[in-house]
Amino acid sequence: MKPVYVALICLLFTLFSGCRKKDDAAPPSSGRREMVEGSWKQKDLVIAVSVKLGGQNIPAGTSMMVLAPLLGPGGALITCTKNNTYSFNKDNTMKVAGCTELLFPVTGNDGTWSLDIYDAVLLLKSAQGDPDPHWIDELTDKTLKISITAVIPNVATVPLTLILEKS
Repeated sequence: MKPVYVALICLLFTLFSGCRKKDDAAPPSSGRREMVEGSWKQKDLVIAVSVKLGGQNIPAGTSMMVLAPLLGPGGALITCTKNNTYSFNKDNTMKVAGCTELLFPVTGNDGTWSLDIYDAVLLLKSAQGDPDPHWIDELTDKTLKISITAVIPNVATVPLTLILEKS
């Protein structure tokens, strides 16, 4: 093979291999992860959709803390969460101080967290690695609202919005 052809082949190889997109490049950050990191205090727990309870229409956005006394023993699971605090640490560990039986029965008090599906889902995992995904309804510097589906014993399975306030 002539040296000119060898040089041309080497040049083409260098050009094409140098233009390849790097697969290990990290995707750009949305900034949402940094917003979630930190300590949060439960501000409220509200009904996500309008429901009928005991013949009355309850509008979406109604605080479950107000309704808890009407729900019998199931209401105690709601009021137990009133002072919960949530820590989403930089190392992806998470901890809940308070009651988790109603809101996070899969994750419990300890586990890990990450953002998933274009940073729209707060993906919690239990210490055993069981996934517990929750849609993020709203995220600001001071407020985090996430969707929860809660099973209130002897009442119903209810879609709720957990409202957290940054501590």
